[in-house]
Formats: sequence, structure tokens, C-alpha cells
Amino acid sequence: MNVRFCLTCAVLALTGCAEPWKLAEKSGSAILPGAKAVPGGHCESSAMMNALLYLGYPVNESMIAGAGGALSFTLQRGTFPFIGARNADMREQFFKAAGIRWHLSAQGVDRAPDAGWAEIDSLLERGIPVVLRVDMRFLPYLYGGKYGSAYMSFGWHLVTLFGIDRTKGIALVSDTGQTVLREIALKDLHKARTSGTKVYPPHGEYYWIEEAPQGYSTDWNALAAHSLDLVIGNYEGGSLAALENYGKDLAEIETYSKQVFLLPAVLEYMAGNIEDFGTGGASFRMLYRDFLLQATAESEYAGLSRALPPLEESIAAWHALSAEFRALAPLVKKMDKGGRLEAWERLRILADDLYRKEFRFYTELKRIRGEA
Repeated sequence: MNVRFCLTCAVLALTGCAEPWKLAEKSGSAILPGAKAVPGGHCESSAMMNALLYLGYPVNESMIAGAGGALSFTLQRGTFPFIGARNADMREQFFKAAGIRWHLSAQGVDRAPDAGWAEIDSLLERGIPVVLRVDMRFLPYLYGGKYGSAYMSFGWHLVTLFGIDRTKGIALVSDTGQTVLREIALKDLHKARTSGTKVYPPHGEYYWIEEAPQGYSTDWNALAAHSLDLVIGNYEGGSLAALENYGKDLAEIETYSKQVFLLPAVLEYMAGNIEDFGTGGASFRMLYRDFLLQATAESEYAGLSRALPPLEESIAAWHALSAEFRALAPLVKKMDKGGRLEAWERLRILADDLYRKEFRFYTELKRIRGEA
């Protein structure tokens, strides 16, 4: 803990200042030179990519999702059923596979007097971008200059901080599909970092990565082997079982999403979980396909090319299911009970087909790993 951080905390404790980001020693700008935004498909892998590229690492987003073993599956039943298709520790697993040093802020930093702003300032002054966990509801550039609605609250969104201009009271961040660095008021960024949302509260979490050491290069054999072990483990640890049951889950949707007037929004939401809400398309399978293509070319695992055809079939099955969700969304409110049961049966058939294709993909991955 540095002296500046301690002094900041002491001043905050004495003054009770409600704007801790204003008390940093540096009163002007700390903007990283040459910083630019590289758009991505998933918030965390894209935030990591933007930080890593700035620090000199030869990465792309599919490497992070792939070597981090992102592929998995779970369905959480509820009024708005959540389709989860990514493992929980992609970040940790990627850094481990790539041999990259990184540092995570202390737990509950939002309860510290300055919510970590002093350390964030010092990192920017060292030329280190900082990955911030935020509640996306409080990022006005996503919602036409206003805060998002309460139902948009989600505290596991990641952006990368590339600069602070205290004279203007703004910060510059990269964010998933944004093609340029976005301006955000420091007061809004602080609110996003320390939001009390019940949907994964961010607790002010942030992390940073050490600069690429001289001579750093990517070990594609290590990335490929680590990825295969993780994804096979994800499938065997519950994803296959959840996928096998997915058709039944959809056929029974009205037993846990019971409000018929909400069903159009529910179906759109489930389609979005597959295609639009930070998965890179087809529930992370498109990102993983790009990883396999690169790993086939760069590693000694030539057999990886055999996994591509079944993965393409799986991607097509994910697209077919999401398309059916969207086709039903405007029609479902006009259907009687019998019509809806027929619609749920069509979803069950598509989900059962998806399971079979995912199982074939998993089987091929396991065969390739066994040959190594």
C-alpha cells in the first residue's frame, strides 16, 4: 500500500467527501498515449484484449475466450430464464495458460474510503490500463446519455480504463463493441463501480496486467492443450447434462415463466442470451471456432481441424434455436394454450438436436486430446 493511498484515505475519512475520485494528488490528466479501442464480442474478453494489446501482448479476443476454456452451458429457470454459456474462471485460466502476470484488487474495495481511486491513478501514471468491473446500467453512453432502466442493471460488466481528465471530470474507457474510446463522467463511473445492484454487485473490483516482458511470445501448444482440458472438463462437469435436459426445460417453460403477457420479452431475452448479450454469437461457439482455426495453424495439434465441422453444426443449431425464439416472440401472445404447447414442442426438438451436435463436438475434442 503506497503513501499516497494512505494519505488519500486519511483525508477522505476526515472530510467525509462524497466524491473520492476528486482527491487524487494529480489534478490534471492521466491519459495513456496512443490508446485506442478495439471492438469485441464479449465484455470481459474484449476488456482483457484491449488492455493486453496496449501492453504489448500479441493477442486477440478468440485467444482469450479459447485458451480460457469459455465454452460451457447452464440454464437457470425463472420468469426470464438465463442461458449461461461461459465458464466462471475464463480470466484466471487464460492468464495461467498464457503465463501472464496480473493483479486483482482487494475484496470489497468499494468499502474503502477512496474505492481504490488512488491506486487506479497510480497505475495510469505508470502507463498501465485498468480493467474495471461496473454495473452497466450507469454507463450513459450505452443508453443515449441517460442511465439505463433498472432491469438493465448488471454488475458483472467489464470496461478498460485508459485515462482520466480531472479538469473535465471525465474518464476514457473501451467497452465491448464500441469502436472508439468512450467518455464517461467520473461521477457516473464511480456510481457504476460501486453500485449496490443485486445482480452481481461489482464491489469496486478492478485488475491490471504487467507489461509484456521483452521477448514474450505465445506458446500455442500450451494454449491449445489447456483449452482442450478445460472445455472437456466443462462438458463433463455439467454442461452436457444441462444440454441434454435443455429440450425438456423449454417444453416446460410455462411452469416457471408463468406470465403469458411476458412471454414475447422472455423469448427475445433468451435469443439475446445466445446471440447478442456479449457472447460473440452462438453462445461463445463462434469465438471458440476462431480460436480453433488459429490453434490449428499455430500449434502442433493438427488434429484440431477435425473439431471444426461438428462445431460448425453446433453453431448452426444455436442460430436455429435463437431464430425460433425470435420468430415466436411476436406470435406467442395470440396463441391459445394448445398453440403454445405446439410452439414449446418445436423448441424442444431444436434443443434436442442442439444437444446431439454438442455431444459430437465434445466427443471429437476428447478424441483429439487423447491422441496428444
